[in-house]
Amino acid sequence: MARRRRSAPGRTRRPVSNGGWTEAHVHRLFWRAGFGATAAEARTWARRGRAATLDFIVKGPPGGPRLIGPEPHDEGRRLDPVNEWGDDVLWWLDRMIRSNRPLVEKMTLFWHDHFATADQDTPLMLAQNRLFRRHALGAFRPLLREVTRDPAMQLWLSLADSTKDHPNENYARELMELFTLGGGYSERDVRQAARALTGFRSKWGDRGLEWIRYDADEHDRGVKRILGRSGRFDVDGVLDLVCDHPRHAPFLVTKLWEFFVATPPSGATVRALAATYRRAGLRVEPVVRQILDHPTLYRDLDAPDLVKWPVVYVAGAMRMTGSHVTHGYPVWMLSTMGQQLFRPPSVAGWDWGAKWMSSNAMRQRFAFANYVVAEGRPRVRRGAYKATLRPQRAVELAIAAVGSPPVSPRTRRVLTQLAATWFDDLPRSWRDDAGWRAESLQRALRHLLIAGPEAQLC
Repeated sequence: MARRRRSAPGRTRRPVSNGGWTEAHVHRLFWRAGFGATAAEARTWARRGRAATLDFIVKGPPGGPRLIGPEPHDEGRRLDPVNEWGDDVLWWLDRMIRSNRPLVEKMTLFWHDHFATADQDTPLMLAQNRLFRRHALGAFRPLLREVTRDPAMQLWLSLADSTKDHPNENYARELMELFTLGGGYSERDVRQAARALTGFRSKWGDRGLEWIRYDADEHDRGVKRILGRSGRFDVDGVLDLVCDHPRHAPFLVTKLWEFFVATPPSGATVRALAATYRRAGLRVEPVVRQILDHPTLYRDLDAPDLVKWPVVYVAGAMRMTGSHVTHGYPVWMLSTMGQQLFRPPSVAGWDWGAKWMSSNAMRQRFAFANYVVAEGRPRVRRGAYKATLRPQRAVELAIAAVGSPPVSPRTRRVLTQLAATWFDDLPRSWRDDAGWRAESLQRALRHLLIAGPEAQLC
């Protein structure tokens, strides 16, 4: 009788199927919740199963978040995010590439768009970025309180120096329209909320902003009527009003859903997510986990439908190919793709989805793939390939070189056909010595895998 194989001590043998959880599911989750899965990550988490993978993505690895890999630089120069133009972008891009907890960076990006702020000093924007990272998956109410007092935001929306004699309505308006409710308020609500938000003062010196402080003497202590409630509301009072308003939970969970899922949520889905959000005391993490566990997110794994944001495309291409920040090139490439980090186009943030796919932006993504193939890890080594390599094998080597991304059967067939005809214009007598043409084929295949239509979606 055949002897049963014993598992290694301390290890549990898992069924191969893992309940239908596959590498394709891992790739979908890692792209939506981060910046793509490497080949090793896809294999590992497909074996470990759905629940373990979600735990890892949402909770992070033991030991907390850290950056893995070589430090970033710009052609040998250490980054100086505060003083060198573009180094702030490279600094954050590097975190997206090297973080072992990519969901935190993805949510930091979400909040950067949600509370879109621009045109402020770099130190203020970096401080705001750290604020978003601290609260990435935490409770919304304390995040909103800190954002309201954040110097970059206060200057951006004129909350600093909004006094009882001259209340400024900018922040009050965006607080309701863009940050918490999306509608259901009146112009009177905005004016009354602006009164409640008065009292912050700023001081400027020769070196710029010195401080922003709250001055109770400049706060309007009078009775206000906001969203159907009357009282002597102060700053936190008006923030509580919008957080407790019936429109807030559906508004925020819908925006979170749209960040992760291309298909619009059903009414039942919004109600379920809003209920989770309220039960959790307006904590974001349980809502995000519920979204990442939703069947809709994994629909049509062979037909991705969520357009990658430019920075997600760039960070993902570099992460999956094992490339790192070594040049300033990605900074202006991101700008020409339509997304300059720390500089959103308006207080409404960036337009998502198909709006990213203008003809010029797609051209720049194509150019960026040239950069990755030429400067990153997928570089083709001289003399590494021969013209006698079978087309199917040439395609497999190219796929492995760019991190083994999901490739549909149709794309694989097209690439294989390209490889099969790559040498057709060469005389047969030259082919044995046409290694240079085999190298050009590898560069073309790797470029197409990074820049092709499938690579733009996740």
